[in-house]
Amino acid sequence: MRFPSLLSCAALIMAAALSCNLAQAAIKVDGKLDEAEWAQATRFDAFRITEPFILSAPDAGTATVARMIATPQGIAVSFMLEQDTSIKRVKPLLQRDDSTKADRVNFIIDFDGDGLSAYSFTVGLSGSVSDAVITNENSQNPDWDTDWKSAVTESDTGWQVELLIPWTVTTMRNTDKPNRTVGVYFGRLLAGSDVLLASPSITLQRGRFLSMLTQVHIAQYKTALFHYWPYVTANHNFVDNKTRTRAGVDVFWKPNQDFQLSATVNPDFGQVESDALVINFDALETFFSDKRPFFTENQGIFNVNTPNGGRLVHTRRIGGPADDGSGASDIDAAVKLNGSFGRVNVGVLAASESGSAGRTFYIGRLQYPVSPELSVGYLGSLTERPFLERSAMVQAVDVKWKPNEMLAFTGQVLGSSVKTGATRVNGSGAWFKATLAPSANWNHELELTHFDSELNFNDIGYQRRASVNTVAGVSEYVHRFSAPDSVLRSSRWQAQLQGRSNDHGDRLPSTFTLTSYQNLRSGDLAFLQVGLQSEGADDLISRNNGLWIKERRASAEAQFVSRRHGDFSFSAVLSFQPRGLSSDLSRLAGVTLNWFPSNALKVVASFQPEWGDDWLLWEGGRKFGRYARRSDYANLNVSWFPKARHEVRLKAEWVAVRAREGRAYLLQPSGEMLDSNLVRPAFYINNFGLQLRYQYKLAPESDLFVAYSRGGSERLNHMIGTSDLISDALQLRKSDQLFAKLRYRF
Repeated sequence: MRFPSLLSCAALIMAAALSCNLAQAAIKVDGKLDEAEWAQATRFDAFRITEPFILSAPDAGTATVARMIATPQGIAVSFMLEQDTSIKRVKPLLQRDDSTKADRVNFIIDFDGDGLSAYSFTVGLSGSVSDAVITNENSQNPDWDTDWKSAVTESDTGWQVELLIPWTVTTMRNTDKPNRTVGVYFGRLLAGSDVLLASPSITLQRGRFLSMLTQVHIAQYKTALFHYWPYVTANHNFVDNKTRTRAGVDVFWKPNQDFQLSATVNPDFGQVESDALVINFDALETFFSDKRPFFTENQGIFNVNTPNGGRLVHTRRIGGPADDGSGASDIDAAVKLNGSFGRVNVGVLAASESGSAGRTFYIGRLQYPVSPELSVGYLGSLTERPFLERSAMVQAVDVKWKPNEMLAFTGQVLGSSVKTGATRVNGSGAWFKATLAPSANWNHELELTHFDSELNFNDIGYQRRASVNTVAGVSEYVHRFSAPDSVLRSSRWQAQLQGRSNDHGDRLPSTFTLTSYQNLRSGDLAFLQVGLQSEGADDLISRNNGLWIKERRASAEAQFVSRRHGDFSFSAVLSFQPRGLSSDLSRLAGVTLNWFPSNALKVVASFQPEWGDDWLLWEGGRKFGRYARRSDYANLNVSWFPKARHEVRLKAEWVAVRAREGRAYLLQPSGEMLDSNLVRPAFYINNFGLQLRYQYKLAPESDLFVAYSRGGSERLNHMIGTSDLISDALQLRKSDQLFAKLRYRF
């Protein structure tokens, strides 16, 4: 272990915490709204329809009134929601953070009121909840979970919701003053018609969100918090017939709103939530989000992104595959500090892996709001990888400037310095983004990016590629239909033009994409996208073995997402994409069915076959194979809530790829693909995963998990039919294990 043991600090922390005495709020969170304090609360009733973005008043019978008041225990929020029995109520029981459409309310608060980060709290009519962190204006991370209270009551005329958001959910600045200014948002989704009402009249679908929240002055109260979570896990592997156990502890200390410390000793970071199955033949790494509690709680300050889906901090690297290829790394300890010093927000994260191939990660983050319109940030990281004799440092400075309600500018300058053995390689990059919203109908974005060929932040971050220069522009127009007999509520059109080159001057394919979103008055949604791509060089497909000059090509996709029809809803997709040497299109047809036989049971089933006669696959060096391909994807998800605090989930996924009629090609120095007149053998890849999971919520942030999972992958070199592929998939058991985890908060 590279950190001093945290256990010696735990006793001192606990003693300090026990001396803290929190005041009790007068409001009882029961959904009844019968306390006299609500009469003194700030009222919000100017709700407008924002999805679709038509900005009209709500339909008759859906009046919404929200209230907010600061109490010693936290921010208390209430909703009074008109919805008589003539308006369909959709209230399935859902697992936490499930985005399935349901009648629900949403409260978002930026505790510092500076537009840098905010916290979202959602409550459904069934009582199901979700929470998320919002950063970078409109980027949501639903993997964040925290402890807060809510309650719902229902009547013939509507329903009511109460929420209590403790002061301890995050750190904040200027806590020594009696009052503070916060940014707030209130939303309500009517799932039967798929209409979102909001106050203020803004939406996450447009470029600016956090900087447009309503500013409210409230009283603030000082609180403190201390929790620790001992936990134990047991894992029995049926393949090798071995049982492994592990125990550890998490500690959380917040002496005040300015500062909080999280630590974990000897953790077990096994994923209770399984990742989606992916068969990836591309040169780009597949991104998987992190769902481990320690790395999702109070992580917003570290959410520093780059264009094209990049992240300077990707915590899945910690405890990821070991550098010696021995499997996932074990983590000895990790520490995270969040706080503020004056007007500066501070975040520090450090983690240490065990063993000779273990890595050490250090991350520091600063944010300084120069003014309400301007903020500056810094991020630095250091990753030590002794097994590879590698040390990687990344530094970045970011700026956000919002001169008025129409304009916003964001930019970042970053650099990397990677030393492997005696060789050091330095890289740099920068990007700039301007957003202009001249009216409620129009929104424009311009983005410029330069990453040199040596920039590398993949040791602790997620970087899709280096060596790229990009100019991209997006314009969006929303048209609203006010006529009550119109089939459409709104029509949203988006045009995107992108030109790219690499850092060596090679022109990459330019793209033009036209996208249409049609919001029907019935609540259905239709989506259509057409893309054009110019001729250009693909400099990634050969893994640094030469450029392939792609010919011009086109693509198209259409989707339809239905409203709820009784106990059912569905979505369908039809897609045409070029995946091969020529511009010939593969065809994908998919359907997803959602069935709600009761409010306590949800079944989701999907099937997506894709087939095409031209699929180009890299097979090493300058060698490629060109195949006819058939791929299949199917999944089944079942969620059942037999009783309060009990949840049973079944998740099954199947992915298969069949490649046949293969021919060998060789990439030429000119960028052309030359047919080698050699036949490539057919192959089949079969991948299956199943997880059956039971969760019992013992108390807030205290759970018992029992999960059985099995599955695996195989590659075959002989012909096999669909039924045999499915039969073989069900027999795969390269992974076959029973896992139990008990975690309790004290």
